[in-house]
Amino acid sequence: MKKTGLLFVMALSQFCLLYGQDAYKQNFLNLFKSLPEIKTCEDSYNFTRCADNSCNAYKASGESMTASLKDLMYAMIAANNSITAASPMGNMTPDQAKALSEKMKKMTPAEKQQWAMQYAQGMMNNAPAAHVNRDIDNTVVNEAVEYITGRLEEEMKVLPNPMEVPDYLMTIENKYQPQKEALLKTFQTVSGVNHDPASSSPYVFGEASDAQIARYNKDLSDWKKKITEVYNAEMKEKLGYVLTKTRDLVTNYNTTEEKIGATHYGDDAMETVNKSLLFNAHKAVLEKVMGLYNNFDSILKDYSARYNHLQSK
Repeated sequence: MKKTGLLFVMALSQFCLLYGQDAYKQNFLNLFKSLPEIKTCEDSYNFTRCADNSCNAYKASGESMTASLKDLMYAMIAANNSITAASPMGNMTPDQAKALSEKMKKMTPAEKQQWAMQYAQGMMNNAPAAHVNRDIDNTVVNEAVEYITGRLEEEMKVLPNPMEVPDYLMTIENKYQPQKEALLKTFQTVSGVNHDPASSSPYVFGEASDAQIARYNKDLSDWKKKITEVYNAEMKEKLGYVLTKTRDLVTNYNTTEEKIGATHYGDDAMETVNKSLLFNAHKAVLEKVMGLYNNFDSILKDYSARYNHLQSK
């Protein structure tokens, strides 16, 4: 490794020591335990306001994910730039070169041929050759690597759909759209005004009697009550779907997280390739958890805003 590369790794390692780099050392699936039980739009409004500190654990989970992703990226960079003693000639000291020469003198022709082939293959791949696997006796690391490799092979057989959750949430939204349109039509018919109270634009009365204004307010109150029921049902179905996806994720990836945790989140792996595999698998789980957490959070904020809008009418 060049001197600049070595200095980079040393500086990065020092940075990680100073700033922790421990946030990612956790089972990310446990973060779902902070998801609140929300039944109504009013619940979502009160929760997102966090007036009683009930959302502290939930917010802490979000912050933990952000910190974990950053720290995990630093760890992955450090692993990919780590020094390995794999190449038989790279960065070799005079004493090491002499020792290798003496070792080769004792090799049989077949052993020398095997060594040359290994070294040539390593050079072609721009990777170390004739390398001894330092994790060969680490059962925990090897079991984790074998399990994760098998999972990756299975997952590659089915292309993931990144729009699966957003598309289904939109399907739920569309399901309730006819009810919302019917309530709006009824409101406009009985109130005699061509205005959508769900819009951000306020209704401005022209010349109207007190009786007309009172009738409008009554019709508006009836609409708010009924539309709130629709919003509650819509939100409940959306949150229920996301929670189902979180349970599926726990079922499918808990073994992955447990095996990664058993390696002390990659710390026990000596080989760069194994360490990188464990880091990447852990990062993949984190990204899936963050995706569902963000879906859940967006739904909460959306219906909290809808509730707040209705209260301002």
